[in-house]
Amino acid sequence: MSTFGADRYDLKLADGSRWSISAGDPQSVSIVSQFGEAMQLSRSDYSASPVSSHLKTGKSLPVPSSDGTFGHRLLVLVDGEDSRAFLPRLHPLKSFGDQGTVVCRLGHWDSETERFVHLVQISLVLARQAQTCGGILLHGALADWNGLGVILAGPGGTGKTTASNRLPAPWRSLSDDLTLIVRDSQKNYWAHPWPTWSRFLWGGPGGEWNVQKAVPLGGIFFLLRADEDQVAPLGNGQAISLLLSSTREASNLMARGLSPEESQALHLKWFNNLYSLSRSVSPHLLHISLTGPFWKEIERVLEKNCREG
Repeated sequence: MSTFGADRYDLKLADGSRWSISAGDPQSVSIVSQFGEAMQLSRSDYSASPVSSHLKTGKSLPVPSSDGTFGHRLLVLVDGEDSRAFLPRLHPLKSFGDQGTVVCRLGHWDSETERFVHLVQISLVLARQAQTCGGILLHGALADWNGLGVILAGPGGTGKTTASNRLPAPWRSLSDDLTLIVRDSQKNYWAHPWPTWSRFLWGGPGGEWNVQKAVPLGGIFFLLRADEDQVAPLGNGQAISLLLSSTREASNLMARGLSPEESQALHLKWFNNLYSLSRSVSPHLLHISLTGPFWKEIERVLEKNCREG
């Protein structure tokens, strides 16, 4: 059983960022444990520095990763106060580009939703950091086709989960609701499966996702129910509009509690990141029928893209 300060969960993303996530007080132990298990993160024995002394000094404390490099250390606290903003308070309030410690303070919510809210809050801290490097969190299912990542995007009710379940081998479904896209130092885009946190609501079944199983992003397809399967290209304006809508659905809670200026900066960051993404990976509209082999339409697009370089 996890104990306060005794272990940590290590996370590495394809953009090169590394996180060591650990409980900062006894109240957060079970939350961090559930978070790490849901993301299938490796656990390593770790003796945490006293949180109280860190909070007094406000100093950054770089943490060595298993290969000797340095990354971010995320200490999770449940401070017992009501939370006005959805995003947890972070200390010290420094650029996520700085190596060191971030303390994530979680407030109390009503008992039926508190565990779900806390899991989402911690995950949004990681997603917000990815945004600083050109990444974005999308409301879309992620599948693997011959080593390429394919995102099936769309609002709730468009059939993302159903479509994922219909994919035949060699297709593999990696997540059915959310995908974190990151950009590496060569400006290549990678897709990480992201947990469906709603499965932890009201005693739901929960689940596990191999979050560190990143795949090169090969395509984004917005689902539209139709009688026949067909792929259609999207103009730049329509592509950006659909991408922004998908990002808002996945990340809009980041804006809760922000000042108008902070909210404007957040939305501008979304737009800039999505504009760059759309120029690298052109989104398509996928007309999808209830029974047709829609995946063959996607494969034609991916094969064409591979031929054209």
